[in-house]
Amino acid sequence: MEYVQLAQRHALEAASKVDDAWASFAGPVNPLSADFPLMRPSFAATCGLGYLAFVLLVPPLFKAAGFSIKLKPIMRLYNVFMVALSGYMCVMSILLARQSNDTVWCVPLASGEAGRRMATLTWIFTYSKVIEFLDSVFMVFEGRWRQLSFLHVYHHVSILSYWFAILWIAPGSDAYFSLAGNSFIHVLMYSYYLLASFEITPWWKYYITYCQILQFVSFAGQSIYVGYVKTEAVCDFPDVLSRGLLWYMLTLIALFLNFLVLWEEDFH
Repeated sequence: MEYVQLAQRHALEAASKVDDAWASFAGPVNPLSADFPLMRPSFAATCGLGYLAFVLLVPPLFKAAGFSIKLKPIMRLYNVFMVALSGYMCVMSILLARQSNDTVWCVPLASGEAGRRMATLTWIFTYSKVIEFLDSVFMVFEGRWRQLSFLHVYHHVSILSYWFAILWIAPGSDAYFSLAGNSFIHVLMYSYYLLASFEITPWWKYYITYCQILQFVSFAGQSIYVGYVKTEAVCDFPDVLSRGLLWYMLTLIALFLNFLVLWEEDFH
């Protein structure tokens, strides 16, 4: 019992140091997000590190034991949920952004009830990225090792990190554009997974990766316009987020283009 208490104390001290370091780097949490649950940076970090530990440590054990299990009924329910959630987030982000302004980019950060609703949607979107860790969990339990690639793991970890920063610093404004675009792509992606589980191949299967790359290119364009052309002196979206988005998108574009080349080589 003494060792458990000692471990708990060390864990709490470590979490406090992470929270303090994040606050020192990013500043105080935006008032629109301050009252939400799970807003400690140490919690988001624990989710990301726990995910990395799982995808790095569990697959070798399962491979060595020859263990795999089919989870098709659970995955079908999961895919239905993700299609519904992604569709909701896509539509709501566009509607809420339109209430603030009629421009596509350089959207003001809403205040009052409108700002609170957009911040709430940002919180839902951010922690939906934790739910999406189940994509990898299903791959591991079903033994689909090839799909558990560097691109897959990097994308899952990095998007949670970036969106927690948005949730903390500016939960709204131009973030709606990425939120809507990513949610739309996920409607296509999870609906494909759902139909494929019934051995139905939708026509958009062959365009999903192209749509993802187009999405990243549009986000990079937004980053250049908001972060480098207009800057935070004109737009409400902080430069650290808008400019950081460009370099983040460049990594994803490169990785997805590499995946597309390899996929087309296998397909042909």
